Amino acid sequence: MKLNKTREKLIKMYIDSLKEDVIPWRQRWSNNLNKNGITNLEYKGVNQLLLQAVSMNEHYNDNRWFTYVQIKEKEYKLTNSKGKGVPIEFWSVYDIKNKRKLDYSQYEKIIEKNPEEKENYRLFSNISYVFNGSLIEGLPPIETSYNMKKVEIPRLIKNVINNLGVKYYEYGNDAYYNPKIDEIVLPPKNVFVDKYSYYATQLHELCHSTGNEKRLNRKFNIGDKKEYAREELVAEISSSFLMQKLNVDVKAEHYDNHKTYIQSWINILENKPNELFRAINESNKVVDYIKDNSKNKEKNYER
Repeated sequence: MKLNKTREKLIKMYIDSLKEDVIPWRQRWSNNLNKNGITNLEYKGVNQLLLQAVSMNEHYNDNRWFTYVQIKEKEYKLTNSKGKGVPIEFWSVYDIKNKRKLDYSQYEKIIEKNPEEKENYRLFSNISYVFNGSLIEGLPPIETSYNMKKVEIPRLIKNVINNLGVKYYEYGNDAYYNPKIDEIVLPPKNVFVDKYSYYATQLHELCHSTGNEKRLNRKFNIGDKKEYAREELVAEISSSFLMQKLNVDVKAEHYDNHKTYIQSWINILENKPNELFRAINESNKVVDYIKDNSKNKEKNYER
């Protein structure tokens, strides 16, 4: 499948970053996820990652984005915007058999239950350009969409561990998830540079654990470097979404242990770019799964 403008731009930005030894999905400028400035809906998946990368490169301090039509309707003024529009994608699905359009979420549910019916649907992507709030005059002040006071991260993570039923221990010097025995191991909390590095590592390994056959059942061979690089992409991207949502801010120098994957990721993006988008799709499932397994007992955690 030919890549649309959104995906081409994201691939290019990611390859450029990785070639500079910078892991792009870990870079962020705002503590809040990017959202549409009118509907307040947070962008997901590819769109979120692209807007995150652009915000970092452009040093935007506003997490709101608007289409040209929305700007015009609200009578805002767009300034210094030449070449600053960012292409985001919207997917629609056509049901060939019943001759009707479906929401992409409806399509996903149908295919998940009946994968053999995939040929009965056609996918269409449409591109819309959005502009960051930093380029727009007349906007109301930024409202923080997420109140950290409502979230107790340690309790939330403890709930996730308990709800997933994964074995969890802290000892030694390595952090890893062992899929064969469904076990997470982290070094003791007191050896981490700060509490946020500790939380980030917990979330990363918890994201790996969602691949277990009794959870989301992501099949990968831990002994195959290429397959594990793909799985690492899933855990990296899904945990980056969660960290941004929870305002877990970890310094780049705390991530050196994952730089061994950079060349593998470059190879994936250059030779099999759709692997990235499969990983992003899986990451959306991981994030939803983690959220679903934290909110039942965590009353203060808002989606």
